[in-house]
Amino acid sequence: MEKRRKDGEAETVLVVIGGVVLHIQTTSSIPPHLRTTCPGQVHYVQGSVARNIVECMTNLRAQPFMISALGFDMPGHFL
Repeated sequence: MEKRRKDGEAETVLVVIGGVVLHIQTTSSIPPHLRTTCPGQVHYVQGSVARNIVECMTNLRAQPFMISALGFDMPGHFL
């Protein structure tokens, strides 16, 4: 996709279309036993190929435009 700058020159815009997901990773502090609960930790990690590509492009000082869908739930608000 291209857009025009104020000086009239064409500028390329990087567009990434794809999903965004929330990975939920858990670790147990003790060995688990059937039919019981055990203490542990829960980690939320943002992921998906498209989101990771946009993050890498941003780290390289590019200004990508991402198109995706988000839900109106906890993962959607977190992302």
